[in-house]
Amino acid sequence: MNTIETIYKRAVMTDRPGANETCFHFYDKGQNRYISIPKEDVTDTERQLLSQLYTPIERNNGQSQHSSVEQKWWDFLANDGECPSVKAERVRFLYIKLAEDDRSGFFEAVDTFFDHSLLVVWTGEKECILIEEESDYPIQKEDAQTFLDVLAGDFYMAGRLFTGRFAKLADSLKFVYANETEAARKAALLIPEQKVTTIETVVPHLFLAQNGSELVRFFAEEQELFQEDDDLRNTLQLFIQNNLNVSQTAKQLHLHRNSLQYRIDKFIDRTGIDVRSYEGALLVYMICLMSVKKQ
Repeated sequence: MNTIETIYKRAVMTDRPGANETCFHFYDKGQNRYISIPKEDVTDTERQLLSQLYTPIERNNGQSQHSSVEQKWWDFLANDGECPSVKAERVRFLYIKLAEDDRSGFFEAVDTFFDHSLLVVWTGEKECILIEEESDYPIQKEDAQTFLDVLAGDFYMAGRLFTGRFAKLADSLKFVYANETEAARKAALLIPEQKVTTIETVVPHLFLAQNGSELVRFFAEEQELFQEDDDLRNTLQLFIQNNLNVSQTAKQLHLHRNSLQYRIDKFIDRTGIDVRSYEGALLVYMICLMSVKKQ
């Protein structure tokens, strides 16, 4: 198999993102490196293919940030700038993709909704990251969903949000940013219906995208069962999402606990998969996701 260096003789591999505006830039997650290729060497079709194989790094060096602090963050993440200092030991990035290019409206929405100040660093025309310092009251998934609802309802901007993980301030944050940018892109591609995502929500879908055929081969009968019985699939998914808590799941489904337990036991007897165990729950959850995608 030809390597990228063989195909593009003038491609440059580095351990930092390139800044040359005459090149297309990509992040190679597999080898943890950055690739810069002269634009004149790449056709439109090849660029689309490269964007599927690697994470595109958008060059927005001519675009000014809202403040000098946010500009320093962009210089650090995209160029050769130093890692900015903050009061907290760790920070995390929340990746936002908007349907509209309305920065003033977005700034107003952020200032209005969040109790503590967040840095907004623009990474594209309609894309940005919120930088959150670690605190006793981190932004929760419910907060993120409500923010998107407010953004759409009050500011007429649809969007999606990928929540990254807290990480220590260090040069390695560049790789955290690159990896999470790729995860956010995959989430938008694989689960577009979910507007708030995390690495935990996207990983099962990444696995299915690469190994789904194996699951189909081994568990075709269970997949067919879920496709025919939406109620059973939804019940088991909720049971797993509630950490295998029968009482909590029964309450949410407005069922008697014994009725839910009967459904679970019946499924176990029919399939031989013990959904009450960690391994069984993981397997059933993957089959549930697979059956939805096949519909």
